[in-house]
Amino acid sequence: MKHEFFRVLTVQIEKIKNEINNNIEMLSRKIAQACKEYNIEKANSFFQQTLFTVRIGKLLTDLFPSSKQTDKQVFVVSSMFLRDSYNLLNIDKRIESLHFLTGPCIGNVSVLDRIVDFEKEVQTSVFAKGKSDSVSKVLIELARYEHKLHGCFHVHPGNGAGATLPSSTDLKLQENFDRGGYKVLHAIFSRDGYIRFYSSLDFEIQIYGKGLEVKNDGKLYRFVEVS
Repeated sequence: MKHEFFRVLTVQIEKIKNEINNNIEMLSRKIAQACKEYNIEKANSFFQQTLFTVRIGKLLTDLFPSSKQTDKQVFVVSSMFLRDSYNLLNIDKRIESLHFLTGPCIGNVSVLDRIVDFEKEVQTSVFAKGKSDSVSKVLIELARYEHKLHGCFHVHPGNGAGATLPSSTDLKLQENFDRGGYKVLHAIFSRDGYIRFYSSLDFEIQIYGKGLEVKNDGKLYRFVEVS
């Protein structure tokens, strides 16, 4: 009975925390609107309400720390979607290619369900680079629809697990993403269907469906035929 009581209490506390966060977002919008209207009195009133709400939220967090594990970022992706990504990157097997990924994000769980392509400035057998204005355009479009950039996938020449190891150029690209505030999931495909995931994030991959086998530590996979 005691365990059930504390379980219910924890659920209720989490609901209250979520309501507080929603109220803070609502008040922030009201403050912005009041500022646009040059209504200082109204803006100050909303600001004081926000401070009070934030203090309550901090008090609840200090007294009842969340039981949810939020340190590790979880990426959920279907095996069929990964094959779509692989096929798109291999339209021309003579050159490298890359694209972005986005999808819903709930807490620390990101779902990869949409490929975001862009124009390429350079594509050779060993290198690919996006066109700056095209990349900027798709990032602005994602922000416009309040979607986060979840991943950047590309393909390497060669076969086998060794072909999926990040090069110094790949690691430099990851650093550039991180510095720009885009801590995302990176993946490298080999031509014969190996996939290696890497990121500066502490992350976990959850594959939905059949068609992939894990090779080691949940970061390296390979496509397999489904019987």
